[in-house]
Amino acid sequence: MWQIEFSSAEFLPVLPEHCQGNPGVYGFELAWWLATSLAARDLITSYPMGEDWGWLIEHINPSGTEFTIGCASMADEGEGYAQQPIQWSIFIRPHTSLKQRLTGVSHDAEVQRIAQVIVAALREKGIAPVEPPAQRRTP
Repeated sequence: MWQIEFSSAEFLPVLPEHCQGNPGVYGFELAWWLATSLAARDLITSYPMGEDWGWLIEHINPSGTEFTIGCASMADEGEGYAQQPIQWSIFIRPHTSLKQRLTGVSHDAEVQRIAQVIVAALREKGIAPVEPPAQRRTP
């Protein structure tokens, strides 16, 4: 899994707190922006889908491997409405089949390619993401 974090007021929630997945769990606006930004760079994803931890979009590469791209805030309830920057996290997780795991197939190169596109889109928007120090990559 690949993950970055950043602080920004760019993707604050539009709808009220009771419309969010959980209190302080924002991310639809980030996921929507990311899906449209990636599409503009020829990396096509699904529309955002909600989870209790945030929002995700999915990308399926030409070989059929699926990647989940998760977007979530790291905020307290109501913090997204103070018009101040909050902490965000984006991660990429490949869906590796049992056969792929048993034969040692790695999706690291594709994860890094997707990550480069995400980082470039964020930087173009004036956001400098950072990789968390305890980052963990798995095949």
